[in-house]
Amino acid sequence: MKMKKLIYSAFIAGMSFTAVSCSDYLDVSNEITKNLSIEEVFNSPSYTKSWYINMYKSISEYSETGSDVNAFKNPWSNLCGEIASQIAPSKDVMTSGFTAGDAPYHRWKDLYQYIRQAMIFIERGKPVGSTADQQVITLDEMNRMKDEAKFFIAYCYVTLFEQYGPAPIVTETEDPAEPKKHDYERPSVDEFVTYVDDLLKEIIEGSSLPDAVGTNLNEMMRPTKVTAMALRAKFWMFVASPLFNGEYEEAVKLTDKAGKHIFPEKNVEKWKTAREHVKALITFAESKGHGLYKVKNQGGAIDVNESLYKLFQCYNEEVLWASTNNSYSDEWLMERRTTPRDIYNSYGTVGPTQESVDQFFMNNGLTIKDNGNGYNENSLVNVTNVCNENKRVDANVFNMYADREPRFYAAVIYQGKSWHIQPNGNPDYIVDFSVNGGVGPSSSDTPMVGYLLGKFKNRKILNTNGYLSSFFRPSIIFRLADFYLYYAEACNEVNANDPDIITYLDAVRERAGIPGYQKLKEDGKKDIIGNQVAQRKAIQQERFAELFCEGQRYFDIRRWMICDEGKAADQTLFSGMNEYGDPTKPIGSNESYYKRTVLEKRIWRKAMYLYPIAQDEINQCPKLVQNPGW
Repeated sequence: MKMKKLIYSAFIAGMSFTAVSCSDYLDVSNEITKNLSIEEVFNSPSYTKSWYINMYKSISEYSETGSDVNAFKNPWSNLCGEIASQIAPSKDVMTSGFTAGDAPYHRWKDLYQYIRQAMIFIERGKPVGSTADQQVITLDEMNRMKDEAKFFIAYCYVTLFEQYGPAPIVTETEDPAEPKKHDYERPSVDEFVTYVDDLLKEIIEGSSLPDAVGTNLNEMMRPTKVTAMALRAKFWMFVASPLFNGEYEEAVKLTDKAGKHIFPEKNVEKWKTAREHVKALITFAESKGHGLYKVKNQGGAIDVNESLYKLFQCYNEEVLWASTNNSYSDEWLMERRTTPRDIYNSYGTVGPTQESVDQFFMNNGLTIKDNGNGYNENSLVNVTNVCNENKRVDANVFNMYADREPRFYAAVIYQGKSWHIQPNGNPDYIVDFSVNGGVGPSSSDTPMVGYLLGKFKNRKILNTNGYLSSFFRPSIIFRLADFYLYYAEACNEVNANDPDIITYLDAVRERAGIPGYQKLKEDGKKDIIGNQVAQRKAIQQERFAELFCEGQRYFDIRRWMICDEGKAADQTLFSGMNEYGDPTKPIGSNESYYKRTVLEKRIWRKAMYLYPIAQDEINQCPKLVQNPGW
C-alpha cells in the first residue's frame, strides 16, 4: 500500500507501537514532517541526507559526564559509583532505587525508532539528484550509506543487549498509516547472537565501507570495517561473560510463555569465539595504522604524562571510532562542572569517589593493597603536579596521593593540588575542598566527595577573558587500549598460560608509565602469571584505571557479576573525604578532612545486573518477558 503523508500521527516500530507524532519519530526538519510524503523524502538528496544523518543519534557518547546527561550520554559513571555529582539527576537513582515502572535512562524505545529508520532507509534509499544539483547522492555513496544503516541496526541491537540482554528482533517495517498491534517475543541469547553476528559478518565481509578513516577527519564519525569489527569484538565479549553465559542463575531459569529459556547454560567455547574476534580486530586495525597513542620526547622515550593527556585532546591513531561531539564547555556539561567554583564562575560538582581513587595503582605498578607498595595514609608530603604548566611542587599534600601512577594524576583533582593554569592574580592557587576552602561544602557547587574529575579536561581553558574558552576534542567511542584489555581477558578465560595475556596487559601498562607484570615478576615484587584468578582480577583493575569514566565500568562490573555487597565492585555504598573537616587536624580523626567518610548508602539488588524493560512495554506486549527480579 502506498505510504500516506508523513504529517499525521504515526506509530513507531518499537515494542509498544504507541502513537507519537511523526516529528518525534523522525526527528528531522519540520519541512519534512509537515509537508512531504515518504516518496518525496527519498526523491530529494537533502531530505534523504537528513533522514540518514538522524541515524547517528543512536550513538551513545560515553565521554560526556556532566551534570545533565541522558541515557545516550554517560549517567552510567555516576550510577556505578565511579564519580559522584552533587546536582546531577542521576545522583539519587541508586540511593532511592527504582522499579520497572519508574526506571530512568531507558534506551529501548529510542533504539527501536532508530532501527526502523535505518530499515526504511535501506528499503527506500536510492541514488538521487544530478550533477547539476547542489546536492547529489551517487550509486556508490548510496551503497555506502545503506551499509552504514546496516551497521547502525547492529549497533542498536548491541546497545540494547548490554543494557537489557536479548531484545526482540524486528525484521519488517510497518506502514504507519495502518498500525497493527505487535507482540514480539524475546529471542534467546543464542538466537539474538546469531542474528546480530550474521549482520555484522555481512557488513565486515561484503559491504562497501572503507577499511578505516585514516587521516580523513571529515569522516571520523562514519562507520568503517574497523568500527564494525570493533563492535563485533565488544559484542562477543559480552556474550561470553558470566552475566550472559550461564552464571546468572535467575536468568538461566527464565522462560517465555511457551517455555523457551531466554538465557543459556554456561558455554566456555564462547570465550574462544570472543578471543578470535578481538584478535581479528586488533590485527586488522594495526594493519591500517592504528596503535596505542604515544607522545615521544626528544630522546625517543615515551612522555607518559603528555600521552595520557593528549590522547583525549586530538584525533589520533588509537581512536577506532569517535564522534564530533564538542559539548565540553557548556556550563551544564564537562568543563565548568569539573572546575572549582572559585575559578572564574565555574560550577565544579563532578568528582571521583574514594573507591575510584583507591583503584588506581601506585607508580611502582602495585595496588594500594599489595605488600611492599610504599602506600600509606599517615602524613602530609610534597607532591609534584605533573599536570601543572610549570610542574609545580605542591606542599602539604596527603600522602594517599603521593607516588601514584600517571593515570591517577591525569584523572583526579585532590585536596591541595595546584590548578594546571595558575589564575591571574593568584599564582599560588590550590584546590581546597575543606570546610573553609574555596570549594568547600558551603555551596551546592561543590563535589561532595572532595575530588574533581581531571580526565578529558583541556589544560588551556579558563572561563575568563584572555584564555582559551573552548577546544575541539573528539568524543572517543572505541579505542585500541580497550580491545587490548578485552583480548587479555578473553585469552585468560580460554587458557591462563597464554603469553598474550601479559603481552597485551603490559602494553597498556607501559603506555601508562608503570611496570608490567613481567617486570614485577622478574623483580620479585609480584607474580600473577599463569594464575587465572589473579590475572582476571588484574585485568579488571586495569580496565578501571585505563578506561576510568569512559562509560565502560557500569557495564563491565555487571557482565562480570561483581557488584554484590562484599565483592570487588560493591555497589552498596560510596565514600569520599570529610569535606566538613579541617585539613590541619590529626589525620583520621573525626575533625580531620583526611578521613574516609561514607557519603551514600545505595540500594543494590541482584536484579540490577540487567536493566528492567519498561513496564509500559511489558503491559502492551503480553509475550514480552521481563528480566528476572523485576
